[in-house]
Amino acid sequence: MFFYGGIVLDFKIIMTAGYPEMVQMIRRIAAELELKVTVVEGILFEAAQEVKNIIDKGGYEVIVSRAGTAKAISNIVDLPIVYSDSDHFDLLQAFKKARKLGEKICFITYPESGFLFNFNQIIDLLGFPVTILKYKTWGELLNQVKTAKKMGIDVVVGGGIRASEVARNHGMQSMNLTTSERTIKRSLMLACKVAKDRLVIKKEAERLKSVINVSEEGILYVNKNGKIETFNPAAEKIFGIKENLVIGKNVEEINDHQLIDLLNPKRIFSDNSNITLQNINVIYEPVIVENERIGTVITCREIKKIQQLENKIRRELHSKGLVARFTLNDIVHTGEKMNDVIKLAGEYAATSSTVLLIGESGTGKELIAQGIHIESKRNEGPFVAVNCAALPENLLESELFGYAEGAFTGANKGGRQGVFELAHGGTIFLDEIGEIPHHIQTRLLRVLQEKEVMRVGGDRVTPVDIRIVAATNQNLWDLVVEGKFRSDLYFRLSVLHLQVPALRERQEDIPILVNTFLKRLGSILCYEDFSEQLKAFFLSYAWPGNIRHLENIIERFHLRVRHPKDESAFIKDVIKETENHYYLKQNSNTLIVENGTMEDIEKQVIEHMLDLHQNNKKLVAEKLGISRTTLWKKLNEKGLESST
Repeated sequence: MFFYGGIVLDFKIIMTAGYPEMVQMIRRIAAELELKVTVVEGILFEAAQEVKNIIDKGGYEVIVSRAGTAKAISNIVDLPIVYSDSDHFDLLQAFKKARKLGEKICFITYPESGFLFNFNQIIDLLGFPVTILKYKTWGELLNQVKTAKKMGIDVVVGGGIRASEVARNHGMQSMNLTTSERTIKRSLMLACKVAKDRLVIKKEAERLKSVINVSEEGILYVNKNGKIETFNPAAEKIFGIKENLVIGKNVEEINDHQLIDLLNPKRIFSDNSNITLQNINVIYEPVIVENERIGTVITCREIKKIQQLENKIRRELHSKGLVARFTLNDIVHTGEKMNDVIKLAGEYAATSSTVLLIGESGTGKELIAQGIHIESKRNEGPFVAVNCAALPENLLESELFGYAEGAFTGANKGGRQGVFELAHGGTIFLDEIGEIPHHIQTRLLRVLQEKEVMRVGGDRVTPVDIRIVAATNQNLWDLVVEGKFRSDLYFRLSVLHLQVPALRERQEDIPILVNTFLKRLGSILCYEDFSEQLKAFFLSYAWPGNIRHLENIIERFHLRVRHPKDESAFIKDVIKETENHYYLKQNSNTLIVENGTMEDIEKQVIEHMLDLHQNNKKLVAEKLGISRTTLWKKLNEKGLESST
C-alpha cells in the first residue's frame, strides 16, 4: 500500500515456490517487508494454472517466479513477471551438499534463454563432474529422472518437490536447488517497485481516458502498426460504431466505409494534416517519442456541429451590437477613487495607444472601455467586445481573425470576417485577455505590430485600423513569468495601465449604487430608508463579486425583504454564501469579522470602532451614523459599557 496524488493505492504480489522450505521463507520475508504476497507451491503448468485462477479474481499487479514456471505463466497470464532464480553461488552450495550424499550428481534444469548458468565454470570450481539434464515439460522432467537412474546417478539436484519424490521412488537421493533469502528479498523489492509503477501508470491512463471520453470531439489513437487503441464515445456517436468492435483492429478488419476512408494508411502516417471527409473535419497529429513515431491521434468534428456552435456564438457576440452604449459619465460614483479612474480614462481616450484595464470581475471594466471608445476620435467607428474566456479554443481563432472561403466544408461563400475586421476604424475590447491560448497570442501580436489580419485558411493579409482595449482579472506578469503569456505581447498591450478598484475599496459609492439599482427595479425604497443594521451590512460586506454582485443582491432584497424582521435572515443568507469574505474597512484598517449572529457581528464592529477612535463615543456614534443614545443603549445591551 502506498500513496499517490493523495490516493491510497493497494496491491498484491503472487510468487511461486518449488518446495515447502521456500514457501516458508517467502512468507517470512514478505512479512518483514510488509508486503501482501500469495505463495503458490508447484512448478510448470500446474503452478501456472493455479496462478491464473488466483489472478482472475483480481487485485494482483505482479508475479514473481523462475525458470520454466515463469515461462508457463507468461503464456496464459497478462501480468508483468519478475524472474527470481538461484545464482551461481546457490548452485555451488547445492552441488557441494549433494557430493556429501553421493558420488555421481546430476542437475535437472529448465534451459531458459538469457538465464543460463555457466556450468563449465561451475564444474571447474567444484573439481568434480556434474551431469546436466534439461527439460521443458513435465513429461520431459520425468523422463530425465529415469535417464538419471539409468546413468547410475546417486543424487538428483533440482526439479522441485515432485522431481524429488520421483527420484526417491527410483532409489536416488534428491536435493532442492535453494534460492537464498537475499535473492528472494531482492525479487520482492523489485516486484514492489514494478507494482507501484504499474498502479501509477494505470491511474494516469484512467485520468487520460476520462479526459478523452468527455471530449465532444471524436478522438482515435492508432499505433504504429495501424491498430486502433483509443475510440472515445464521441467517435462512437459520429461513426455509429461501438468501441469494442474497433479496439485492437486495423483497417483491414473494419467494415465501415467511412472509417476505412479515415484510416487510410497514407493519411495516418503522413505529416500533420487537416482535411474534410464527407461531413467531418479531420486532423491527423503524429505522436513522436524520442524521435520515433509511435502512432497518430485523429481528431474528428462534425461540420454541422461546428457551424451550429459558430452560429450560436456569433449571435451572442453580435447581439450586443457594434456600438458602445455607455459613456464615462454614465458610470455611477461619488468617491475620489472612481473619480480618479474616470478622469484617467478620459485622458487615455484622447490617445490612440493600447489600454490594459486591470481589475476583479464585476468592477465595470467593459463600461470603462465603452466610455474610452465614445470619448475617442474613433467614436464614429464600431465597438466590438469579445470575451476571450467564453469562446472555445477551436473557435476563438476563427472568431478573432475570420476564415477564408473553403477553409472547411460548409464555410460561407467568400469566407467570413473576424472581429478584428469588424472593428476596423473603431475599437475592439478583448476581455479576459489572459485566457488566450499561446498560438493565438502569436497571431494577436502580429495584428498589433503589423496592423494586418490573415484569415484562417487564407493566403492574403487584410490591413486593419483598430484600437485595442484589453482587460484582465489576472496578474499578466505572473503569467509571463510562468511562460503562459508572451512577454512581447504583454508589453504591447500594457502601454497604458488603468487599475479599476474593487467595490470594497470604494465604499463611499455603495449608497448611490444601491439607489441606482433600486430605481431600476421600480422600488419606492432608497438607501436612506434602510435600518442601521442593513446600512452597516452593505458598507461592511466585502462584495467579492463587486458591482455585479451588489446589483444581484439588491434584486434579491427587492424581491424578498418585505418586513424589518426579514432583514437579519436576508443578511445571514448573503453572508453564508461567502462567509469567509465578510469584513469592514475603516480608513486604512481592516476588521476581520468572525462568523456569528448579527448581534455578534455588531458587537465586534462596535468594539473595533471604539478601539480605533480611542473610546470616543461621540465620534464612534457619528462614524456609525447613529445617535449617542442609541450607541449607549447598544453598549449596555451587549455588556460593553463596563469594559469601556
